[in-house]
Amino acid sequence: MLHVKQLDIVLGKTTILKDVNLTVNGEKVVLVGPNGSGKSTLFRAILGLVPISSGSISIFGKDVRYAKGLLGVSTNIDEVYRIANLNVKDIIEIYCELKEVGNNKSLNMIKEFELEDTLGKRIYKLSTGQAKMVCNILALNQKAEILLLDEPFDNVDQSRRRRFMDLLQNGNFEILMSTHEFELLKNLKDWKLCFMLEGKLWGKFEVSQLDRLYVTKGKVEGALKVMDTSLGYFSITLDKGDVQVRSATNLSSLLEAAAE
Repeated sequence: MLHVKQLDIVLGKTTILKDVNLTVNGEKVVLVGPNGSGKSTLFRAILGLVPISSGSISIFGKDVRYAKGLLGVSTNIDEVYRIANLNVKDIIEIYCELKEVGNNKSLNMIKEFELEDTLGKRIYKLSTGQAKMVCNILALNQKAEILLLDEPFDNVDQSRRRRFMDLLQNGNFEILMSTHEFELLKNLKDWKLCFMLEGKLWGKFEVSQLDRLYVTKGKVEGALKVMDTSLGYFSITLDKGDVQVRSATNLSSLLEAAAE
């Protein structure tokens, strides 16, 4: 289980995350928000890559500030895999050894996703889509109980998207996944949904209720959540409201439409 409580992240004089609360317990959660909303910073904080200003994060009941070697957690964030300028094949071998798994599954998936030509290259030499899929594969094949997947479909072609989505849907693990693409939600019927904007998080909702979710400008009595943003207050409501969530392509356009 992942538990984030009243998390603030301040870097320099800039507040990146403000009072973020989130629990992932035996479920798959998709975090939707525009680029720059704080999604990646939240993931990096969970992994111990950025300092916590206040609040707490725990995984399997252990505070991430003091936990070491949590084998049950894996991620596709590429900075985790940038080791001593090694090539992809060497990185796979090292991480499979660290995670106490064989490398055959990872190498077979590299072949399945037609990425054999990446094995002799450094990650920073790969195309954006290739690097993303290599890191996705590394994350998936580490016997993880929880996957932290930051924009796993960014710059990935449609064929690889479909195949990787199938693996996520059928996998027996918890997932916290971020994306800026509302279009992906149609494939995530059984997932939970959170919105993230300006370093704040709202949720959880049910993706299966996407056709019933609306956004309305202002505070609405009985709203599922009220979002406090730089554009004002917006209420997430069920079955009626100003703008249907499914009609939008991203969160920013959704709020802008509701504000008109």
